[in-house]
Parts: sequence; C-alpha cells; structure tokens
Amino acid sequence: MSGRPALKKIIGENMLNDHLALLRKLRGASPLDPVPSREALAGHLAARMDQVGDTAFAEFAYLQRVAAKVWGAEKTAHFARVLRDAKVAPKKRDRCPWQIAERLAGSLPVEWRAPLLEQISISRTGQAVLGRTLWSVEYTKSVLAALGRWTAYCASQRQDSLPTAASLHTYALNLVQPSSDVPPTTTGTAANYLQRIMTGLAVATGGRFRSDACDFVVADWRERGRAEGASTKTGSQLVGASALYAFGFSLMAEAHARPMRGVEAAKIFRNGLILALGSALPERARALTWLEFDRTLTLIDRTHIHVELPGKALKYPEARKVQEGYDVIFQNKGLAEALHAYRRDFRPIFDDGLHLFASVHGKPESIQASQLGVLTGNLTEREFGVRIPIHRLRDNVATEASENMIGGAYAAKTLLRHVDESITRRHYDHSEGLKAAADFEDFIETRRTVHAELIR
Repeated sequence: MSGRPALKKIIGENMLNDHLALLRKLRGASPLDPVPSREALAGHLAARMDQVGDTAFAEFAYLQRVAAKVWGAEKTAHFARVLRDAKVAPKKRDRCPWQIAERLAGSLPVEWRAPLLEQISISRTGQAVLGRTLWSVEYTKSVLAALGRWTAYCASQRQDSLPTAASLHTYALNLVQPSSDVPPTTTGTAANYLQRIMTGLAVATGGRFRSDACDFVVADWRERGRAEGASTKTGSQLVGASALYAFGFSLMAEAHARPMRGVEAAKIFRNGLILALGSALPERARALTWLEFDRTLTLIDRTHIHVELPGKALKYPEARKVQEGYDVIFQNKGLAEALHAYRRDFRPIFDDGLHLFASVHGKPESIQASQLGVLTGNLTEREFGVRIPIHRLRDNVATEASENMIGGAYAAKTLLRHVDESITRRHYDHSEGLKAAADFEDFIETRRTVHAELIR
C-alpha cells in the first residue's frame, strides 16, 4: 500500500516534467521549426487534464500564447481548436419542433386534441387539404401556447373555455395590466394572443365555434395596437445600415489583428460578420441561421456570393414556402473576402460544422434566432449607445435604401421582400428584387470605411 502514493507522485512529476518540457521547447523554438501538431497537442492536454483537471485549460492557453509569439496567430490557431474540443462537449440536438407542438396539443382539453393533432399532421407534411390552411411550425406552437394560456386563465376564473366578447375583452385587459405573476404585454401582443386563440378554437372545435362579436373584439384590439405603435421600435435605433456594416468590418479587423487566435478572436470575427452580412443581406434572424457554407451560401469566387434559402427559412405563408425560396448571386468584394477569411482562419476554431454563425456554447450547432437578436442588441448598445436587435437592421436598411437608392421606398420594398409598399413606408417583381439587392450591395460597400486586409 505504501508504494502506491510514491508511484502516483512519480507519475505526477513525470507529467509535470512533460508539460515543462513542452513549454521550454516552445520558448526555445524558432519560426523555422515545425509547429506541434493538433494530434500531439490533444494528447498532451488529455494527459494533463487527467493529472490536474481544469487547471490544464489555463496552462494550455498559456502554451498557445507562447507559441503564437514564435509562429504567429495564424499558424497556432489549431491550439484553440484543441482546447475547445476538450472543454465543450457536443450539444444534444433539440427535440423536433413538431414534437414540441404535439406535446403542447396534448396538454389542452381532451375534446380539442384530435382536430389539433390532425392540423399538425397536415401542416407537417406540407400537403394542402381543402378548407385547411397550412401552418408553419412556429405559428403552430404560438397558437397552441396561446390556447394553453387561455385555458389556464379560464380555469382560474371558473369560466367556459369558449369565449364571449366580454370574456375575451376582459382577458386582453388582463394581459396588458401589470401583475405579480407575469409581466404585462403590449397592446399589439395582446391582439396577437386574441387572434391566435380564435384561430386555434376554429380548428379545435372542428369549425363549430364562430363568433362575430369575438371577431369584433380581436379587430378592435388590433386597431388599438396599430394606433399605439411598436413600443420596441424607436427613431434612435436608426443609425444607418452603412454604420452597422462598417462596425461589422471593424470587429472583423480587430479579430484579425489579435496576436493570438483563440475562441474569443473567432467570436469577435463571427459577430462582425453577423452585422456586416445582416446589413448587406437584410433577412430576418430565422433566415440568417439557415446560412451554411456550400449549402445555402456558396463562395463562387473572390467577389461573388450565392445565397439560396428554402421557403421554410423565410416568412412566407406556409403553402407558398413549398414553391418559393430566395435565390440570389451578388457581387461584394469586401464581404466575399471576409467570408473567405472566416472560413479559412476562424470558423474551424469552433468545430468542423458548416453553419455560418457557430454557437460558442455548443457544437456543432448554429446560434438560435432569438440569440441573434440579443447578440446584435448587446453589440450595438456598446458601440452606438442604443440596442438594435437583428430585425431592426432591416429597418435601418429600409431607411437608408429609401433615402439613397433610385426608386426610394419602392426599391426598399423590393429589397426587403415586403408584399405591401406601405409596410416599408412605415418603418418589382422577383427579378427587380434581385436588382435592388445588387444595387444596395454596391451602395453599402462604397460607404465602408474599414478596409483592413482580412485574407492573403
């Protein structure tokens, strides 16, 4: 028994000696010496973790700093990937969103479940049925969540779950009033809840429940919401698409200039790309999370980029999603250069995945749409003193396009793929839309002030 502690001590000292030996080797290396391979580094880190646990991470990060001084940031970027692979486990994939919808339907009154599950089945297959409107999975979940919230309210009030005009109006008032249990909603959000409740009940009851009086209440709250306006949108958030685009490039230049390429540098470059691409390709957050190299985003050459998004990535009626998508090739040398640099130098630090906007906290997953909004809000608040979530980038694009492009709001309408020009004014056919996108690329690239060399 007395020999075991001594043996452990010898093993520990040998491992420490191995670590110190590698550190001395790196300090004494010259730029002409070979850089330690990814496999050798992974083996070294694994052995050191067995000995000292999480302390090995800090030690290994220091090894990368020493190595970067010898061989430079680019040649030692694989140190960061080795460290990330050891620290971040593969993320479990989220449950299928349609399964979540089925679970939500299963929590509603028994008599409603069968027709709602049938609606889910029809929408899930994407095959239109006479008299039934296809729902997107996100809309399906929002309708079922609204029904769940409504039935819980009805149970608390000991009232029928089929509304009257009075009970629906009282519920809307309850939604917008401050409460100790849940935060109040805006008037527009309350109107959306009412609309979803009525839509869901029409399906849940097999079309038997109809109420003109309730429809009037919904319309009344909808008008109140329009008159009140969007509380989350303010004029101070309009700093200009060009400014956001330039800020994105400044972040990428900052990441490129860092003396060491770690996950932090990769994250900064990715964040800059989100802002630059979000300004140049003014799509909604959901669409941006669909971008993947060689699938939905292809780098044709050093100046041309091909973006091809399926209909289900876009905000279209569900039946239209099957037939239409977004397919555009545009020329933007600065953005193409940034994408090439990201794919070659920074994206591999996260993992081997193809998602354009990799998640820092899980692999090989993409940032979720909701996280994109929070992320861009944090970045812009720090830089401009005002939060501009990803969707508000579209408002900045619309404003700048309306003011600077030939065709004004009409060009902006096309650029953002709005059905109604009045939507664009409040904040061409398809071939004209592609032309508007190309024209805006030319315009916004000429306004860029940061011209750091991102790729050699």
